[in-house]
Amino acid sequence: MSPRALSAERLEAAAAWCLELADGPLPGVRQRALDAWLAESPENLAAFERSSNLWRQVGEGAASPELVAVRQRALATFRRRNQWRWARRAVTSRAMTAAAATVLAIGGAAWWWQAAPDVYRTGLGERRVVMLDDGSRASLDAATEVDVRLHGDRRELQLISGRAKFDVAKDPLKPFSVRAGDKLVVATGTSFSMEMVNGKLRVILYEGRVVVLDLPAGAKRGAEILPAKIAGEDAALLPGRELVVGMSVQSPAQLTEADPVRSLAWENGQLVFEDEPLSLAVGRINRYSARRIELRGVAGRMRVNGVFNTGDVEAFATGVEQTLPVRVIREGDVITIAPQ
Repeated sequence: MSPRALSAERLEAAAAWCLELADGPLPGVRQRALDAWLAESPENLAAFERSSNLWRQVGEGAASPELVAVRQRALATFRRRNQWRWARRAVTSRAMTAAAATVLAIGGAAWWWQAAPDVYRTGLGERRVVMLDDGSRASLDAATEVDVRLHGDRRELQLISGRAKFDVAKDPLKPFSVRAGDKLVVATGTSFSMEMVNGKLRVILYEGRVVVLDLPAGAKRGAEILPAKIAGEDAALLPGRELVVGMSVQSPAQLTEADPVRSLAWENGQLVFEDEPLSLAVGRINRYSARRIELRGVAGRMRVNGVFNTGDVEAFATGVEQTLPVRVIREGDVITIAPQ
């Protein structure tokens, strides 16, 4: 049965049953209720089949052991109840052609609008919190752009630029993925941030579990998606860790400890630097003001410490000038920091 023939109410009911299965085997009363619901109609069975197979679309490499268990329980129930599948009547090719033409004529425009992404942007110095239709929340840092596509069976986002923190509404049967360059971060109910700065992707996990995948340009979900590697191991993050990796496929990656309070200070209008390369600090400072900082020579490799208000470029330049062996040149809207 085509997914489009299934009503939203039926699909929601199927998703609700699958969520119950996510918590473990159903007690006897609930299992009998599920069996009765599946026996009511072939549409119920088709909706349940669709929900229980969704995670296959992101590939086995993207699924945690918990998600594999969810899928296995759902598929086991589906196979056991498959005996109730009703034979569908044959439809003549003429009737099928006419039906297809009607769907295309009436539903084409609606499908296009549903497929178009929602685009959320922030300008220099602007921050924004966006509540998504699925209940997830996206906190956008300055100079950030995120594309959002919420389908019936998956949630697909793309970080175009900047930094964003995602608090993902729990739904193990609807993968939540965020693409950045040739990397794909897949999560369920969890909290993590992604940042594109200085040609690298930085992913910090606060709660739950995420997997970072290599996704070559033009690749589709399936065998072409492979887990990113860190010293030969899959790049699966644990809470309190940060992954830093180049934007292209097979770029070297590294894991470091992350300070949750310091790393999220930007949500409160501050930037906290602790022994951070000046090049990385400047990449972040430049999100907040039209007055930009440029680096010369080895200045970018020097380390900076301190707490600064976002957008206060002058205070940052003065602090760097007073603590590092550099000279600061101020020319209009450009501040140049060079080694002495």
